[in-house]
Amino acid sequence: MRSFAISTVLVMSSLLAPSIFAAPTFAPTFASTAAKTEWQETRSWDAIFTQHQVEPQQAKQQQAKPQKTKPQQASGVVVLWNENKQQGYTNNLKRANQGFLPASTFKIPNSLIALELGVVKDEHQVFKWDGKSRDIATWNRDHNLITGMKYSVVPVYQEFARQIGEARMSKMIASFDYGNEDISGNLDSFWLDGGIRISATEQIDFLRRLYHNKIHASERSQRIVKQAMLTEANSDYIIRAKTGYAVRADPSIGWWVGWVELDDNVWFFAMNMDIPDAAGLPLRQAITKEVLKLEQVIP
Repeated sequence: MRSFAISTVLVMSSLLAPSIFAAPTFAPTFASTAAKTEWQETRSWDAIFTQHQVEPQQAKQQQAKPQKTKPQQASGVVVLWNENKQQGYTNNLKRANQGFLPASTFKIPNSLIALELGVVKDEHQVFKWDGKSRDIATWNRDHNLITGMKYSVVPVYQEFARQIGEARMSKMIASFDYGNEDISGNLDSFWLDGGIRISATEQIDFLRRLYHNKIHASERSQRIVKQAMLTEANSDYIIRAKTGYAVRADPSIGWWVGWVELDDNVWFFAMNMDIPDAAGLPLRQAITKEVLKLEQVIP
């Protein structure tokens, strides 16, 4: 079993929403949902954030008179969950429990709902490009569920939402116990600029249930979504994850959520950070991987 080699402060908290999981073959039985979850907080991860810099928002607003602006130190949170030990770790418990717009991380539940309701038949169904040219070149072509997730194709998922409809979307999100369950705003963009919010710890809770096929959806739908989440695979580990960029939030928020599959364990992760300029988007994965390497989850 991999060690968690950091100096920590033990914190008792009930941050995760109640849920029941089926224990994997390599993990101990899940603790009672009534029990408080043990979390360990370490501020040593903050140094990983602060060694990176992001461009301030006003830098991209200068036009007639460009002015030099000083880069800011990156700021955010990483939450890890060790499935074997049933233990959570974070650098900032307060932010770990703070809700943010999920942005494109919502493509995970959106995909599940679309599959469950027959809006999407399977991972091979082709969704034709509408012919409208958009700034992101990879969006300007036909897609299926796998490529739609990989390239985070917003128009495809907006059409899913419209076909699902408000009533069914609201019912399914509530059954998933997803974030604050508030889908107020435009049906095809509420995850980008509406009322829904989810915290990093709630992301972990949702992902754990998905991993164990304990979402209120068929095992088939959950399996297909997990296939679509495949991000990286090598001889040491497999990562299934999804990015997000809540550009309409103030400040804009970047996400990377998912899990690392090892031979003998699974580590779930959720990170969010302030990203005032799109140039900082690669930091979502870079910072998370630095934390995972520091804790010897990945080499």
